[in-house]
This record gives sequence, C-alpha cells and structure tokens, in this order.
Amino acid sequence: MLIWMRDSAFAGVFKFFLLGMLLMAVGGLVMMDVGGFFTGNMTSGTVAKGGGVNIGATEFNRTVERVVSRQGVSAADAYKFGLVDNILTSEIQNRLFTNEAKDLGLEVPDESIRDQIAKIAEPLATEGRTKKDALLQVLRTQGISEGEFIGSLRQEIANNILRSVFQAPATLVSPMMAQNLYRYDNEKRGVQILVFNNADIKDASKPTPEQLNKFYESNKIEYLIPETRTITMATLKTDMLRKNISITDEQLKAEYEKNIASFTKPSRRVIEQVVLSSEDAAKKALEDMNAGKSVKNAMTQEYQQDGLLPEIGTIAFEAEKGAVLGPIKTDLGFHVLKIKDILTEEVPTLESMKDRLKKELESIALTDELFRAGNTIEDRIAAGDSYDEVIKEYGMTTEKIGPFRDNGNDVNGNDLFKSYASDKAVLVQSAYDYQQDEVPPVVETADGQFHLIRIDNVTPDTYKPFDDVKTGLEKRWIEDQQKLATTEKARKALESLQSGKTMNDVASETGAKLQSFDAITRKATPPAPLTPVAAAQIFSTEIGKGFSTQLDNGVVVGTVTSVTLPPADAKPDEKELAALSDLTGGSMGQDLLAQYITNLTDGKKIKVNKATLDQMYGDQQAQQ
Repeated sequence: MLIWMRDSAFAGVFKFFLLGMLLMAVGGLVMMDVGGFFTGNMTSGTVAKGGGVNIGATEFNRTVERVVSRQGVSAADAYKFGLVDNILTSEIQNRLFTNEAKDLGLEVPDESIRDQIAKIAEPLATEGRTKKDALLQVLRTQGISEGEFIGSLRQEIANNILRSVFQAPATLVSPMMAQNLYRYDNEKRGVQILVFNNADIKDASKPTPEQLNKFYESNKIEYLIPETRTITMATLKTDMLRKNISITDEQLKAEYEKNIASFTKPSRRVIEQVVLSSEDAAKKALEDMNAGKSVKNAMTQEYQQDGLLPEIGTIAFEAEKGAVLGPIKTDLGFHVLKIKDILTEEVPTLESMKDRLKKELESIALTDELFRAGNTIEDRIAAGDSYDEVIKEYGMTTEKIGPFRDNGNDVNGNDLFKSYASDKAVLVQSAYDYQQDEVPPVVETADGQFHLIRIDNVTPDTYKPFDDVKTGLEKRWIEDQQKLATTEKARKALESLQSGKTMNDVASETGAKLQSFDAITRKATPPAPLTPVAAAQIFSTEIGKGFSTQLDNGVVVGTVTSVTLPPADAKPDEKELAALSDLTGGSMGQDLLAQYITNLTDGKKIKVNKATLDQMYGDQQAQQ
C-alpha cells in the first residue's frame, strides 16, 4: 500500500506524470468520436452510463480538474470550448477498452506495476529523497488514494497493451505501398491553357445612377459603421468598506471555540522508514535498525495516524517509542519502521490564534459588507437616486471608457477593456444591454470588485454615405461586369473543347494566348499564372479532357496533355523511403484502431447526462 504524505513540494511534477501516465487517452483518442452516444435521463450523480460503462460525476470532475489545471484554463471555459466533452469521450473509450481487455483475459502482474511506478518515480527523486519517498509525497499532496493510483495505472497498462496490437510493425509496412506513394507524389502532368483576364474586357458599361444606387443598397452591409458606446464605470472595492468592519473579542472567542478541533494538532509519531523490494533485504534492514545502525535510503518524517494507511498506521500508533516494526508488505514493497518519537496532542491558545482569526473574520465580514453595499446601491439606483450622488457617498473610483464597439475595441481596434481580462465580456455585454442614460445592475468581477456602469452615449449603427463610396462602387460594378463577361467567355471556350475542337481552334476563336506547361507536380508550387487550386483541378482531370477554374483576376481553361509517372523501379533515397514507410504504417494503425473503436461501441447505447454536465460546468448566469 502507498504511504500518503502532505508535503506539496512536488505538485507541479505530479501534474506532469499523472497527466502523462494516467490520462494518456486525452492526448490520443480524445478527438475521435465514439459514436453510439446519446443523451438520456439519469441521476445527477452520473455523467455517462450504459454498455458496461458507468462514470460518476465526482470521479469525472476530478479528472476534469487535473486536465484543465494542466491546460491553465477554468473548467467552465474548458466546457465552453469542448475540452470537457473530449475528456468524457476519452474516459468512455478507456472504460470500453478496459472491459474489452478483461474479456480477452489481459491482466497486468504486480511486477509490471512496480516497474512502471519505478519509472514514474525516477525523475521525482530530488534533494536526498528516494524516488519511492518522492512519489509517495506527491500522491499525498494531491489527495490521490493508493487504490485510485494503482488501479488507474493497471488499467492504463492493460489498455495500452490492447492498443499496441493496432500499431503496425515496421516489418509489416509494405515497401511497394511506400514506393507507389512516392510515384503518386512525383507524378508530372503536362497541360495547355488559355487564360481569360477580366481586365481584357474593355466594353463593360458604366452603371446608371439608378443601378449604382441599387448596387449600394445591396452591398450596404460592407459600409457599416457599427454602433459605439461610451460609459462611466464606478468601482466599489473592499478597502472602501474596511472602516465599517469591527471584530470584537467576543467574536474571536466564539470563532476559536467553534473551530478549536481544526486548530488542534493530534497525537503524532516521528517515524524512520525504508521501503525495499525484497523481503530478505527488509529483514536485513530490520536487524540493522534493531542494532542501532543506519539504514540506506531510510527517511524520517512526522505522521498523524490518518496520514498512514491502516495496515501501518494502527501498528505504528500502538507501538512504544523506540520500537522497530516490520517487514510490512504493501504494493510498493516491504516496509520497515522505527518509532523515533511520540508527540502528544497540541492545543493552541486563544491568544496565539487571535491575529489569524481576526484576519479571517475581517475577510468574511468585508465580503458580506461588499455584497450588502452592492445590493443597496442597486436598490437606490432603481429607486431613482442620482448615479453621481451614490458613487460620491461610497467613495467609488470612476473611469470613462469609450467610444467602443460590441467587442470592447475602439474604432482603431484597441482593446479598451484589456485590463479587465476575463471580465471584459460581461462588462461589455452589460453596457450593450441597456439604453443611453440607463444604469445596468451591479457587475461583480473575478477580483471581488463591484462595478456600477452608466451608459453616457450611444451612437447607433450607421453607414458610409453613398457619395463617399460612389467612386469605389462604380469601380466594383465595372469589375463585376468584367468578371461576368470573362466567366461567360470561358464557359463557351470549355464547351468548344468538349465538342471536339482543339486548343488551337479555341485560341483562334477567342484570341487568347495558348500556353503550355510540361512538368507540373503535386508537391511543387505551380508556375504562374496557375494557382494551387488550378493545380488540384489539373490532377483531378483525365488526360485529353478539358477543365476550367477561377484565377485571382480571371478564368483559366485548358486540357491535360500528358501524365508521366516515375518508372516502376524508381527508388527514392533511403530517408524519403523511410518517411513514406512510417506514414503508411501509421495510417494503417490509426485506421485499424478507429475501426476497432467503432466495433466496440456498435450497438452500445451509452447515455451522456448533458443536464448534469451543464450544471457542473455550464454558464451559471445563462442558466439562471
């Protein structure tokens, strides 16, 4: 069994190895859609159930918290952006794989678990700590039980064994397949093309005033000048209310007596401990401890009884000072203990706790006072009290913000709410939910401050005047007419090709210049005037057939004149062949794994409790 420790020094390292080892699927299968899931009614304590899968809300939330802490986002944001759904998909897939591994008789022996734990613990050993002790300390810091850790590790190893079946070995990757891919990549095509440029259309008529006005109205949205708003924002901070807070000695005494149990240090033991991999080595350590000799890798630390697992804790706390205990077998090996000292219960005095209690009570009182003040301010504004009088009475600081658009930026794109970070959206939304001269409800931000906004000015949506954009509109009109004429000209040219005429015939008919290219490849940038889109069209057209595609300033029409593949015995260099082999092998493994997951979920109706997920991670304000 694992010994739990409370030291938090390795919390960051723990996130690294726990996410890397216990949540591998989040980085692998997380983006794959399991299929077969559907939302259904179930108890709020369950997030997914059915098909042999049962995921409780509490255990799933622990997984979510570990993953999002690594990503540096909140659980609510993770849910908004779909990460929580990906984590749930991964968890469901892991359970399906676990069930499949059990059905296939895959079992992970204790020796493999010990070996894997040793690998995980290796980078954690620092500052004289053994890797076992460092790992135990990390587990205790994070509140991960021994059963949860070892069970998850055993499950992940079994799952990875099953997944590894679908990783195509290099010996099974077909060299012929890689060579064919090489020939495909290096195929060359010859084409003849005719380019019809929009600018060559010289007879495009200018619009009449009526046509230009209609064109303006049809495209008016492109000339929108969005609404802007200017606000005054007053801020109420806890420091402004500190003068209203007074903590009496009676309050301190009552709080002390109420929480004395949490302040009290229970009876403890100072224990020297070593964990060894074999019973013989543990027996030797036991002899050395009894003889008063030092034992290599032994560590001395202070423990409460609930800080030790029951098998060790009960024995250690019943023993006398100086007693040597063991060997005691656990999943990590064999423990040998020596009781170095017995520390009795310690109860701190009220006097020693006064400063700490006062700070805590003041913090609570300030928060309560802030909410009372916020509600009072909101009620007074609703009752008709002057905005300026209220903010003056409370000593609130004010700032003028604006004009800004509904994204919080000014007309030049500068973020006027940059200093409010994640609270920007709610502040801007509050400013846009009310009309000029109105005062929205008080907004609480993440830093514990309350903000009172007044809408000072609203400049509605407007449009650039017709006269200001008239010249540009006329130019656009003519360009559109040219584009239409060019497209029609190209359409007729393609019809002529499809009717049996040659490129020379069509060139003579249209006056377009005939151009030829002999070595267009899939991987290289095509020569001008061809674009990557045109090249894709060329490689999807049969030899001797015509094609047409848009260019930036015109249309190209052409035919594929030749298709040349590298010789069947052409061999790429070793480096390129190895890369192609890896690509084909990896694709084969991914295809097999995806198909296997589809088969696992086929016919399994796994219910996902969307209501519970919304309640746990959704936008609470929107729900209200």
